[in-house]
Amino acid sequence: MLANYSKWAAALRRRRIIYKIYKISRAAGEQETLQSLITIHNYFVSLHPISYTAMIDQILEYNRKFVAEKGYEKYVTDKYPDKKLAVLSCMDTRLTELLPAALGLRNGDAKIIKNAGGLVITPFDSAIRSLIVAIYELGVDSIMVVAHSHCGACHMSYSHFHDEMLARGVTDQTLDTIRKCGIDLNHWLEGFKDTEESVRKTVEIIRTHPLVPRDVTVRGFIIDSETGALQEILSK
Repeated sequence: MLANYSKWAAALRRRRIIYKIYKISRAAGEQETLQSLITIHNYFVSLHPISYTAMIDQILEYNRKFVAEKGYEKYVTDKYPDKKLAVLSCMDTRLTELLPAALGLRNGDAKIIKNAGGLVITPFDSAIRSLIVAIYELGVDSIMVVAHSHCGACHMSYSHFHDEMLARGVTDQTLDTIRKCGIDLNHWLEGFKDTEESVRKTVEIIRTHPLVPRDVTVRGFIIDSETGALQEILSK
């Protein structure tokens, strides 16, 4: 186990060094150096393929033990949320346990929908789809939009992802093809500048959506990523 971790850590350090050199080379327009760095990165990935899946293997090992010892028994419930509540929130790891604990939610109480930023980007994206299913199929009558402090999606931009993608082997040709297919990557990977305004916008999209019944309650909040304290964000 330790050997696999050491290999993984060493590979991660190499990738970080390669990426730093990559950014400098890209700024200087050194195309040959860029291609060489991508080749080196791919070589390291092929050299230690096991190290990149070690964590998943550990999870599978734990899972077998969990099932064998019937650790699941205390979580048994059905698909219908007992509190008739859906929560749209961020996928941030700080909220994995903090969010349900701070809201007093137990397994089976609510439908928790997560994405980067806790956002509704368009009126018919996957977040809205999940909420519509929760309302009509699972009996949800209350929705909480819960953003959080110090969110990584705040000030997120496509320009940052563009450099990261190129460093990992995605080509500009691929990105151009995606754009020609009508996908606006700038909008798709855009974050937000103001957390409160982002919550208000998401709440408004849900509340006024043509498929959301008027009797469904929709309210917005920001949770403190450290203390779990909730601040309600009211419409202006």
